[in-house]
Amino acid sequence: MEPLLRNVELSEMSALEKRKAPGPRGHFLTGNLREFRHDVLGLVTRAAAEHGDIVRCRLGPHVIHLLNHPDHVTHVLQRHADNYDKATRSSASIAAVTGESLLTGNGDFWRRQRRMDQPAFHHAQIAGFADQMTACANRMLGRWDKLPVAPLDIAAEMARVTYAIVGSTLFSIDTAPDSEVIERAMRVMLPHLFRRLGQAVPIPAWLPTPANLRFRSSLAAVDGIVYRIIRSHHEALRDGRPDNDLLTLLMQARDPDSGAPLSDIQLRNETITFLLAGHETTANALTWTFHLISKHPDVEERLVAEIRDVLGDRTPRMEDLPQLVFTKQVVQESMRLYPPIWIIERRAIREDFIGGYAIPAGSSVVISPFALHRHPEFWEKPEEFRPERFEEKPPAAYMPFGAGPRFCIGHEFALMEARLILVMVLQRWSLQTVAGRAVEAMPDITLRPKHGLMMELRRRREGAHHPTNSSL
Repeated sequence: MEPLLRNVELSEMSALEKRKAPGPRGHFLTGNLREFRHDVLGLVTRAAAEHGDIVRCRLGPHVIHLLNHPDHVTHVLQRHADNYDKATRSSASIAAVTGESLLTGNGDFWRRQRRMDQPAFHHAQIAGFADQMTACANRMLGRWDKLPVAPLDIAAEMARVTYAIVGSTLFSIDTAPDSEVIERAMRVMLPHLFRRLGQAVPIPAWLPTPANLRFRSSLAAVDGIVYRIIRSHHEALRDGRPDNDLLTLLMQARDPDSGAPLSDIQLRNETITFLLAGHETTANALTWTFHLISKHPDVEERLVAEIRDVLGDRTPRMEDLPQLVFTKQVVQESMRLYPPIWIIERRAIREDFIGGYAIPAGSSVVISPFALHRHPEFWEKPEEFRPERFEEKPPAAYMPFGAGPRFCIGHEFALMEARLILVMVLQRWSLQTVAGRAVEAMPDITLRPKHGLMMELRRRREGAHHPTNSSL
């Protein structure tokens, strides 16, 4: 009888073992933490290629499942979204900057905040932003005209212009005096937050380490700017001259239960979320787009021809965008290869089963658009830059803006902004990545070039005049 019982126990253990998803072998203590720290993009792409569409990894004591199939993504982000929240390590890390906000919140708080923010992103409201976007791009191009002939960091330039656009459209402010402060702060804060995710036991934030002190100083600088914006909006409301922008809408909103307005801390959290996240992602998308175009002269030639045929030399308007078909395809393909949001994390509230594998309660699932956008089942020659693949509707394996109830609220804003800026730059300039400089993707909270992107500006044709904008 005893051998029989033993066989039953082994059989049950074997069945339990089969419920675990396969994954890369890691260190017995730290798991796959070393690969995560040194080459996380390689980790997610190799893990998916070698182990399939559900991969079990371990970062120290934390169990994580990488999902790399649109059916599994839909399971988590849509069909069973109520079982997956953002009480994750990555959200907690981001909340060190944004606090509890639309980006990091959960449950009723998130739903209430989404309802309050939504009016600022209705189609009609976004369409009205086009002139402000092109005005900001015009100012950038006017400044380029006065620069000496030398390589320019396009990553920094795109960060500056998209920050100006978010400031102008959503907060009615001139960001020029603060743009360098914000840019420096972002280059400190975002890598700092991501490095903490690679620590099995993060160093306490209150310890006065050099890294923590740099982070605190950068955050204090950003907070000073944000609270100044909030004070100016309070003054405008008191004086009866409110702006028609996101922050004013939030100040006028009331809690549906208590009837109370949002506190200044809540206003700060939403402002910092949109001010920082709202420009960083589009800036990165544009930076990678210019880099890819510079490597593919045939794409640039076709783009310039389309722009010339539709616009000539005039400034683009919102109603021109549907005719700029190839322009949109180029942006879509750039965001396939280099999705600014390259990874998404959720926590399983209750145990779940995906594809026959157990997802333990409290563990994390991660979806990497970077890996999913290279899945050979859905993309032919996935490493190639081929904008024409978007002549047809993209497959379900394309998700640069997420999916489900938390689909990016600003996706329409970002796509319009990216196309308008791209068109205006290409009307006047051809940008070429400086030869001999390595361009390396750096994954932290967003996906950006590790050392910026130095590009040479070549005037499209001698004597060309800058496109005019009657609204200036």
